[in-house]
Amino acid sequence: MRRLATVLILVPAMAFFSCNNSSSTGEVPLADSVKTVSFDFKEWLKHLKPVEPPVNTYDLENIDSTLGPFAQSGFHSVSAGIVSRHKNYVAIAAQCIFKKDNYDNTVLLLVYSPDGKEIARQEIGSDKDETKNNETNSMHKWPEFLNDTTFWVKETWYTQKKGDDVGDSKARMKQFRIDYTGKITAVPQETVTFDAYASRFKPLTIPFTITYPNVAGLKPVSLQTPFLDFSEWIYFEKVDPYHYGKIDLPGKGTYLLYATGQLNGGESVMDSTVQLVYHSPDGKESSSIRLNGYSGSEGYYTASKNASIAADGTIRVIEESNDNGGTGEELYFGNTMEDEVTYTPKEGGKLKRQLVKKNFITEELSVNDLKELLANRRSNYAANTEPKTEIDQSLYSIQRNDIVLVRMHVYDNGAEQLVELYTIKPDLKVLDRYVLLNTLKSMPYDKVKAADDVALEGEHYKADNLQILNGPAIVTLKDKVLQITPEGKFQVQ
Repeated sequence: MRRLATVLILVPAMAFFSCNNSSSTGEVPLADSVKTVSFDFKEWLKHLKPVEPPVNTYDLENIDSTLGPFAQSGFHSVSAGIVSRHKNYVAIAAQCIFKKDNYDNTVLLLVYSPDGKEIARQEIGSDKDETKNNETNSMHKWPEFLNDTTFWVKETWYTQKKGDDVGDSKARMKQFRIDYTGKITAVPQETVTFDAYASRFKPLTIPFTITYPNVAGLKPVSLQTPFLDFSEWIYFEKVDPYHYGKIDLPGKGTYLLYATGQLNGGESVMDSTVQLVYHSPDGKESSSIRLNGYSGSEGYYTASKNASIAADGTIRVIEESNDNGGTGEELYFGNTMEDEVTYTPKEGGKLKRQLVKKNFITEELSVNDLKELLANRRSNYAANTEPKTEIDQSLYSIQRNDIVLVRMHVYDNGAEQLVELYTIKPDLKVLDRYVLLNTLKSMPYDKVKAADDVALEGEHYKADNLQILNGPAIVTLKDKVLQITPEGKFQVQ
């Protein structure tokens, strides 16, 4: 799925960065090194506007013409705003960008007495990418202000080693408070043992079928726990996981199941969900999957449903998405991809994923629907522009003993149309065709049918990008179901 829209806010760490201390390698300078200068505090406040919680950085206004304490910091640009005013202090947020053509930045929380004396300073957010020793790290931190004195610090980092297709991501949360004197303090993380933490979850008996959670009857999870990676929920506001249940797997580890109510974050939404986290016997979190629920943004979504856990701990779930990698770029039609998968628990808290069924689903490729789609396609072109007579686009790819690409071919000259599904291997030779619409009259079918050696135009189908399918591959249409054999042949079910 396309990445969910993020809401960038503020986050704590140490203090300021200084561009004047940048090394020759371009590394971002360390905290606590910025120079602050004397300035007219009360006059500077006149240029700062209040910012309401949760304090988004895009709400901070540029202050390059009146930098105040940042006058000699060496930052390329600074934006700031007033987070809160109290009898004993004023709290100010500032986003400081290091270089003109680089978004690496730090977001700072400054607390002053009413007469301009600095009480506290904290780094409260940052974006930084760095590559060192064949490893790339991307770090992003921001806060979520619950009110003008209490906020969560959210932090994500993604690490990818050179040569790897994917990397590892983690997320955590820390809580901070501004007390009545203006000092910033961190709320300590929990220090309980894993066994004590796991005892908060109700034991579940397997086999077990996952149902949508009624969080009203569940106990909330402490957000200060060290035993939970918040990656699944980190970009949503007011994260509220609950203890759903626990399954012990003798000799292997423990499943801890979490439930959430609906979560929102910018244009993104997550429906009520159940998340499973697999811990090794020593309590280390190693794997996690969503068992049910919906997460979406800007019309795209992923969902999990029909999950169950067998007596041996094997998990079966259907994973669904409507972001199918560009399907329908020229002739757009709604579709979803359902992957039925199993996860088998292994030692060390690892889950082995197996793909047991792929199902491409659309209700918009009937004869009448296709005629309407083709008519709309032509009407969308300008009067003096003639649309392409033939188009070709991908549906999905299958990895078994051989790779099979499932595609759609369209011929439309305005008077006659042919729409068919077809299959090819990476050698680009057609294996089979299935006609969805044929209004050909004068034009011979053999002249306009899907042909060998189609140009794939950058589409990815390499084996290392696909998981081996151990089961049926299906195309589900409004009025029929097509199964694709390992040889790439269409069979009507």
